[in-house]
Amino acid sequence: MSTSALSDNEFADLPGPVQRRWVTVSTGEHVSGVVWGSGPSEAVLLHAAGGSGRDWDGPLSGISRPTLALDLPGHGRSSRRAAVYTPRKLVLPVAEAIKSFAPKTKAVAGTGLGALTAVALAARHPHLVPALILIGTLPGHPDPSDDEYLWNGLSGLAAAGTPITVVRAGLSDAAVAELRDRVPAARLLPAGRLDTAAELADLLLTGTTTRSTA
Repeated sequence: MSTSALSDNEFADLPGPVQRRWVTVSTGEHVSGVVWGSGPSEAVLLHAAGGSGRDWDGPLSGISRPTLALDLPGHGRSSRRAAVYTPRKLVLPVAEAIKSFAPKTKAVAGTGLGALTAVALAARHPHLVPALILIGTLPGHPDPSDDEYLWNGLSGLAAAGTPITVVRAGLSDAAVAELRDRVPAARLLPAGRLDTAAELADLLLTGTTTRSTA
């Protein structure tokens, strides 16, 4: 069951329409998200560990495209039911939240923990991730992770034709080399592509259609 709240107080300083929504998922957690714009959300954004959906306020303030910025479980306004959250543990609540808030999304983008969760989500529920955008994050880079499982997931997605876009911000040459070796179909973009709201909007749009290798 999902609920919503108008942006009377929390979002008073932001250009509207913006509202906060909650859904109770099957794990018993309450997952929250910030919904920008009118109509069905066309993109889903997942933040890094320690952050929240509000981390995207700056770039989203200049985007007219309907977008969902989710609070991962244990973050922001979402409830906490575990001491540690890993990408695979987050798949179920995030999948159910996307089904509730953004069932027609055209792309899922993330950074840090959110990016790795997006990979695990796409590997388990590819129909929820028509296009995948990873910002400054790859399995094992910049932090250790369940990298072999996630790399295999990325390779499988690419083989199935899912567009994968990687923004290089913060990634080492070694990480990029591993990406090109393991997932040669991924599109690699330079780090500066998120300097403005317009660039994020363009990334979300081109991430849904472009499959070329950089």
